[in-house]
Formats: sequence, C-alpha cells, structure tokens
Amino acid sequence: MISINWEGKDKFISNIEKRKQYFSNIFKNITSCLDNSITNERYTKCSIKNWNRKLFWGNNIEIIYYLLNFLKDKIDLVYIDPPFFTRSNYKIQINEDKNLYEDIAYYDTWNKDINSYLQMLYKRLFLIKSLLSEKGLIFVHLDWHANHYVKIILDEIFGTENFINSIVWYYYNKYSAGKMQLPRAHDDILVYSKTKHYSLNEIRVLRKKPIKQLKRINVNGTLKNLKDRYGKVIYRTVKDKKIDDVWKIPCLQPASKHWLGYPTQKHPKLLERIIKLGSNENDLIADFFCGSGTTLITAERLGRKWIGSDISKYAIYLTRKMLLNHYEEFENLNNKNLELWAHLDEEKKKIINSNFFKKELKIQRIK
Repeated sequence: MISINWEGKDKFISNIEKRKQYFSNIFKNITSCLDNSITNERYTKCSIKNWNRKLFWGNNIEIIYYLLNFLKDKIDLVYIDPPFFTRSNYKIQINEDKNLYEDIAYYDTWNKDINSYLQMLYKRLFLIKSLLSEKGLIFVHLDWHANHYVKIILDEIFGTENFINSIVWYYYNKYSAGKMQLPRAHDDILVYSKTKHYSLNEIRVLRKKPIKQLKRINVNGTLKNLKDRYGKVIYRTVKDKKIDDVWKIPCLQPASKHWLGYPTQKHPKLLERIIKLGSNENDLIADFFCGSGTTLITAERLGRKWIGSDISKYAIYLTRKMLLNHYEEFENLNNKNLELWAHLDEEKKKIINSNFFKKELKIQRIK
C-alpha cells in the first residue's frame, strides 16, 4: 500500500480536534443581513435543528471543521468538483447596470506546485470522511491533470476495498481546437464508500432501439440461460439497459436555459444521475465546491436535503439567486429556510453593505 507523506501531515491530523473546537462558533446565519446593513453584528447564532438548505460562504476547510461539531457521520452523499490543477485562473466578465468589469471567479494555479494542490485536497478529503454516514458515498470529479494522483489519496483515506467506480463522463459536444493530441472529451468521477453498508440505486436508460436478449436465471449465485421445458433458450425484448460507468451526457453550452456563465458549470443531467444513483429522498447531500449551485438545485428538485459552500462571492450570488428563483417559480413556502451562513470578517461585511446580493449581475466566462 502506498503511503502519502509531506511535512506537516502529522501535525494536521493531531490538530483536528483543536481546529474543530476553534471553528465551532465561527459561522453564523447571516440571512437577515442581506436585507439590512450590518451594525453590531446583527445576525443569528447557529441553530442545528434542521440541517437543510444551508449555503456557506467561506473557506471550505473551515466550514468542514465547523460541521464536524454537528454532522459527524450524518452526510449521505458528498459530491465535490474541486479545481483540477489546470494552473490557470478562471476569469469572468460582469455586467452591472451596463458597466462591464472583469474579476476572478476562482484560482487554480497553486504556484504551479502539484504538492500544494494535493495537500489541499488531502486535508479536505480526510475530514470529509468523518462527515459521511455509514452508508455514505463520495463522488470526486476530476480530469486528466491530477486524477491519477488523487486516486492514490482516496485509496489511502478510504481504503482500496472501498473504491467503487471510476465513472467516465463523456461530453461529446465540446469543441476542441487542439492539433497535437486527440480531443480531450471526458472527465473522471471517482466513487468511494465509507463502509460496506452503502447501496447504489439501479438506473436504467432507454436503448436506441429494442434488442432481443437471452433470459437469465440466478442459480446459486451464477447467472445461467433460462430454458423452456423442451430445453430451448428463452428470449425477451429489451427496450432499456442498466447504466454502466461511461456516461454520455453533454457539457453545458451558452445556448442552454441552465447556462449561468460560471466557469466549469456542470450539466444538471450529470448531477441528477449522481444524486439518484447514490442517495434517496430526504438524504443529506453536500457539495463543498458548489460553484453556481447545480448540485444544490438538483438535490432540491429531487427531494434531498442539502448543504453547500463556496469561497467565491460570485458563486454564492448565483447559487442563492437560482435557488430563490426556483422557490418563487414553484411557490414553495419553505423558501424562507434558505440560509446563508458565513464568518463575517471585514471583507464580507463590506460586500454585504454594498448591496452586492441585491444587484442584477450578468456573468459571463472569459475563455
């Protein structure tokens, strides 16, 4: 078994309880601050009665430490779509009242140092394992840049015996201008369980056309052809099939009604399949790199509870706006339960007092 070490790893592990305690009172429900200027810390303290529809704004490792005080062994599915170690920063163009300006949506440079990137992910994955329930699953979305490294990390943290699948997401509609290599048209989603008590729901998809298929029967754990009383094999007509580990789902394009202009925004069909596969109604879902909120809105539509977080103010703006629009569209009276939580440092107070979350922003990725 390969062991992963770096300077400071032992200190990180030995300090977990101390850090957990340190962050136990840091995050507050600041929902009411969005409609009022902040004076004398006008926000409410933590309520842990209902862990649903909670959107956290901040550094996700601090948020995970905080949640370990309340949700150890409680989250049923974690999906994360972290930076891929592209060594690039992702810029966006913001249109605010016909004024255009550029900003960074998120950073993915790491000083071009793979070690610092992997340490960042290791710490988060190590802590997330403690949040997962006994039936919990984690889906880690990566691409060719670092998936081979991260699988080794996941093997160490979760154990090779708890590796379930490497799902290939094949996005057939992505344009590629590269001439020195074949077009890169897939991402990898690594799936691990916390224990052997997990289950995967069966998902079936329609075939292009019905096929004739042998009927099979399970005899003492072995599948055998089913035969009639004359010894002839029996056929059936099949219109669908169970999904395998290659998923042909398009990447999101600007013409889509779901397009919000946020870099690396994923197609709702991808998240719908992940959530249906690995969870059931009323299960608790978490996404700690939630971006524009596709995981959260999909979990909402599928009747799951959810927690999301992101460090980017633009990610929080888009996620919150999309969710509130969803509640308004369906006249969901529970929309008041959508809570924004944060550690209100001076920078966040300044952003809120600028009425940032009330503005009408149009965001477009800059390629």
